[in-house]
Amino acid sequence: MMLFFVLITQGLSLTTSILLYWLLRIKRRRNMLLLAGTVFIVNNIVLLYGLSEFWRARFHIYLVVSISQGFMLYAALITALIAGIYCYILKQSSRPKLLRTLAVGVYIGIVGLAVFNAYSPVVHHLTVKTDKPLAKPLTMAVVSDTHLDRWFGNRQLKKLVSLVDAQHVDTVLLAGDLMNDRTYYYDKTNMHEQLSKLRAPLGVYAVLGNHDYSGNQVSIAEAVTRAGIQVIDNKSVYLNDAVWLVGRSDETDYGRPLAEELLPPIDTNKPVIMLEHSPSEIRLISKLPIDLHLTGHTHGGQIFPLTVLMKYFSPLLYGAKKMNNTQFLVTSGYGFGAVPFRLGTRSEIWVVTLIGKSS
Repeated sequence: MMLFFVLITQGLSLTTSILLYWLLRIKRRRNMLLLAGTVFIVNNIVLLYGLSEFWRARFHIYLVVSISQGFMLYAALITALIAGIYCYILKQSSRPKLLRTLAVGVYIGIVGLAVFNAYSPVVHHLTVKTDKPLAKPLTMAVVSDTHLDRWFGNRQLKKLVSLVDAQHVDTVLLAGDLMNDRTYYYDKTNMHEQLSKLRAPLGVYAVLGNHDYSGNQVSIAEAVTRAGIQVIDNKSVYLNDAVWLVGRSDETDYGRPLAEELLPPIDTNKPVIMLEHSPSEIRLISKLPIDLHLTGHTHGGQIFPLTVLMKYFSPLLYGAKKMNNTQFLVTSGYGFGAVPFRLGTRSEIWVVTLIGKSS
């Protein structure tokens, strides 16, 4: 894994040097070597800094730097495409200065769009019908992957509360990765004050995700509970005496039960909702008497081209899909995890309405 990031870093050093050489119009060989050497040294210093805390806060800094350079490559490809159309299809003369200005503008546009998508959530709606009896529809806000940490905190929690309040839902369901490995920034910036404002008539419920099961799951669960949110890992709740809500711990919990082992205590003739973090077992779950299965975890790929490539490694990367009698929903998440970028996805919450036979 580390070798992969070493190779990626050297590739980015080379492409970034070439792009800066073209953009800055460097002609002297000495200056070219100085530029390439500087980029190489800076990139590798950031790499070593990131690897000193692999997959933690320092590594996130490395990812931000590397992805920002990746966006430079995207900008170069888009600029080259526009230049090709301008010169070879429209038969216009090349305009190097205008092309360089365009390249900078495209890069700023890509970075701006990626940040905008990460911090500007949208609300999606889904209606699910079941043949099981339900006197009145149940509405729920589904939120996943808040990853509360240094780059995602009180401001986004305040926005989340506002969005949820505006939907007038019956309950709020949090599908894991509530925090980004630890409660440090949650405690430091008093996010409790905002999170505790997240309310609904039938309650707010949560399961823990892989970033919550990071060795700090006890402190994370306690912090969430103090905010008035019920953590229901491997527990069930009877909502409004009408719908069973079953929570399941993340697959990184070595002691988690099989999905079918959580069903015997409940009446599956009533509507059943299962809430967990990862959609990795949806084919198995589709064979169970579960009406609605809610997950997150994938981030929808978060950044192109992962938004396309990850479809080949996940049974359902993003969105709603019905298999047998089970409706599945995988949300791309409200937060973003390691890097404050989304390209090809957007921060979101889902409002799901469950309608029964008698509704």
